[in-house]
Amino acid sequence: MAAVDILHLLDQLEEEVATARKVPMGGGVLVDRKRLLELIDQLRVAIPANIRQAREVMQRQEQTLADADAEARNIIASAQQELQRRLSDSSIAREAQAESDRLRREAQAHADGIVREAQIRADQDLAQAKDLAKQQIVDADQYALAVLTRLDRQMSAFLGSVRQGIDAMQAEGDQR
Repeated sequence: MAAVDILHLLDQLEEEVATARKVPMGGGVLVDRKRLLELIDQLRVAIPANIRQAREVMQRQEQTLADADAEARNIIASAQQELQRRLSDSSIAREAQAESDRLRREAQAHADGIVREAQIRADQDLAQAKDLAKQQIVDADQYALAVLTRLDRQMSAFLGSVRQGIDAMQAEGDQR
């Protein structure tokens, strides 16, 4: 589930509280307990989805590193095979050794470059996933704060109305 689904569930939770039947005395409301618990359970299910997305990014990073390592090993094995082939020819053994060493160094440098690039890409993917997760948490927190602030204002207004009614009734009682 995406952050949008979490926000939708929070909207539903807010709607349940806002449309709940008001209690005659005080600022309380009667809510459908079962419905609220269902929404909370759905929120609990939605949040781990973001964690799964981060794990998938980390698995892709590990796979990229494994692929780069395998390619590096293949390059090195190929260079060693080339070295063995050239060494078998006795007339150009010294030349083959020098060429083999050069190929090995090139292969190692190439493999190191591939591993570095894979690590950089994996680090970037992981950083992006972390940034996305942080932003989703910030967005959800901001939205929840806005909803709770709005609920606080509504509840304060309801409480103010009740207090005015009490004051009016007490004033009528005092005038009698």
